[in-house]
Amino acid sequence: MNQFIILLGSNTEAEKNVDEARKRMALAFPEGIRFSENHRSPAISKDGLPLPEGVYATYLNAICIAQSDRLMEDIQLFLKQTEAEMGRKRGPEYHGVVVIDLDLVQWNGNILRPKDANQSYYKNCLADLEP
Repeated sequence: MNQFIILLGSNTEAEKNVDEARKRMALAFPEGIRFSENHRSPAISKDGLPLPEGVYATYLNAICIAQSDRLMEDIQLFLKQTEAEMGRKRGPEYHGVVVIDLDLVQWNGNILRPKDANQSYYKNCLADLEP
């Protein structure tokens, strides 16, 4: 059984979108799934600095710890399909609008996205689920 951690994030109708993503993941990974509380965090630019205050400058984040017999590639495909189904668009023309962002951060104890794993938004969510 593979164990993994997914980071959820949204900066547009965030409560609604994170809640919908939680429901979809609970259906996809029903065995032993756990979610952190939701935490607000400032948006981070590509150079690692907080963005100035504005419409999309605040994210709502949560993490999901789950397990599945599915392969990592299948999980990643499921996450990208879920993003698309929920209305996620990519590219500069969307001006920072993130309906939902679902990233596989950890897989069987291996960090896949160290940039996310080192951010306070991830660590705060992870702390909710530590014993």
